[in-house]
Amino acid sequence: MKKLLLFVLSIVSFGLLFSTKVFAKASDFVIDSNTHITYTTGKTYVSVVTQYTRTVKNSDYFYPATGEKVFNIPDLPNSTEEEIATERKYKLDSLKVTNSLGGSVKYTIEEQEQGVGIYIKVPNYKQTTSSSPYSIQIAYNTHDFVIKVVDYVTLQAPALPKDVVFEETDSATKTTTAFNYGLDITVDSNISPLAKVFPTTFSKATKSGKTTYTFAQEDRVGNSPYMEFGTSTTYKFALTYTTPKTDTLVPESLTNVLKSLSTNIFEISLPREFDETNQKVYFTNVSPTPSDIYQDDEGNIIASFEVPANTIGTITLEGYIVVNQDEYTATSVPTDIDWTTYKEEITSSPFLKQYLVPTKYWQSTDSFIADEANKLLDGKNTVLNIIKADYAYVGDKLTYDDNKANSENERIGAKAALEGGASVCMEYADSMIALLRAQGIPARAALGYANITEVQEAQVRHQWVQAWIPDYGWYSIDPTLESSNMRLGQSIDRVLWEVFNGDTLSNIRVFSADNIDVLTTEGYNLNVYGVDSTDIDFSTLKTYIDIVPEKGYENVEDIPSSSKYGFGQWVNTFLKTTTIGKAVIITGPVIILVLVVSVIVAVTKNTVRRMKRKKINNNTSSAVS
Repeated sequence: MKKLLLFVLSIVSFGLLFSTKVFAKASDFVIDSNTHITYTTGKTYVSVVTQYTRTVKNSDYFYPATGEKVFNIPDLPNSTEEEIATERKYKLDSLKVTNSLGGSVKYTIEEQEQGVGIYIKVPNYKQTTSSSPYSIQIAYNTHDFVIKVVDYVTLQAPALPKDVVFEETDSATKTTTAFNYGLDITVDSNISPLAKVFPTTFSKATKSGKTTYTFAQEDRVGNSPYMEFGTSTTYKFALTYTTPKTDTLVPESLTNVLKSLSTNIFEISLPREFDETNQKVYFTNVSPTPSDIYQDDEGNIIASFEVPANTIGTITLEGYIVVNQDEYTATSVPTDIDWTTYKEEITSSPFLKQYLVPTKYWQSTDSFIADEANKLLDGKNTVLNIIKADYAYVGDKLTYDDNKANSENERIGAKAALEGGASVCMEYADSMIALLRAQGIPARAALGYANITEVQEAQVRHQWVQAWIPDYGWYSIDPTLESSNMRLGQSIDRVLWEVFNGDTLSNIRVFSADNIDVLTTEGYNLNVYGVDSTDIDFSTLKTYIDIVPEKGYENVEDIPSSSKYGFGQWVNTFLKTTTIGKAVIITGPVIILVLVVSVIVAVTKNTVRRMKRKKINNNTSSAVS
């Protein structure tokens, strides 16, 4: 899944290329482009105001009233043509261009190709002198810089391009121009607590119930300022799995009497709980009732469903997932641990060795990957520095391929990806895991759903990484973001569904007596979307143990592990989903009946003989008397 909203946009004025400097011989000029982004709690858009001011510092020089200033209103990257067209119309409908006195200024609109955005061309309406600065204000509304999921709000602002200049000297006239790019983000007092901010150096001021965050222009070079407000989110999930008809021999009339004559058993991962975000799972509907649930070696919760094989069936899971994160603090992160100390703790743990071995897609012992991993260790003295170096390396080496994402999306593994292969989130995660394991950092794959909104729509699975940190646990890393604002640690814009310590990335399995060559996800549909939890009484909802009440589990610890799933479950699966098992089910009652009849006949015969013998004996006794 491609990174969500984080992008680099230039607000450097195109007008600097088109404006004409006249009669300027040896003077200094100042160009201010100050952008103010304002968000009102509850809204799905922000108001953007850019104040452009051109000042002549030396009274000997001036700008004439010729030429034009060109503003760029950018498109949101990775949007569809339809989305861009809709958002452009929304921006233009709210567009206002005014002068320093608040009066309207004439302008022309020039829409560029998809991804470039819109040019707003404003004529230089007046002469600029040292006593009369030139000022234009452009204001519009946009959904591009905000994502709202109930009370959880993400705000973002454009970055400055890496080649931006803050001072420029004209080689011919020797005049110097200073360029200033201010940025403020203002929110009201009703917004949720601040949880994340990037860059981490900023100033903050509160006045009249509004808080303004100001970011220095130097920190914005190549970095999109990013803010998250909200420490808890509730997502509703609705999964339906239409199971195929695989048995065309056994009629429904027979299975109405004996269901086990035509049964498939599907195993499906339920959404799991997770310590890092205190992720909790609640169920409102599970149908049919699972025959049992168990935990695999990674703590994933697997449910077994018995569905008819001779008809199309449906498995339904519905409920809520609650995730949490801490409020923003400037304290150190759990990965800021000394590298030598970390290695000693990892080496002494037998449990963690399994998360360091190479696999087909995590080729951590491959010479190329091992060499690159060692290079990235050079000069790093904390785990945090190593993780950040790996993250930046993967982002630099890989390029997200939308064509691959929209195709069959064959997994190629870490080495092929790092050597230039087409990549999506799988390859970003696989590459990071291989590098971490090569460096001696235990790592595994995390699968779930990200970029969730309030819209009910089918979700595509997303893959990221988890690394083990002592005294913390599994630490989340999402290298697909490809940004200086690295996605590390707690993230509540996503839900974790399951984790893996190997090449298999799915826990869906089917046991069937019928010939199923390939198990696909056709018919598997999942919606995850944000909801207001105010009126939800979670105490009345079902937990894992409540969906299999007949098992008598009292807490999650009672749920059996895969190694202790039990002989009874194996027998059940064998009888219902194998040809031999079905034969036993069909012939078993007949055999039992024959045995019962045989026993009855034998007992009857024996009884009759005894009765005849007794009668003969009685007759003999009478004669003797």
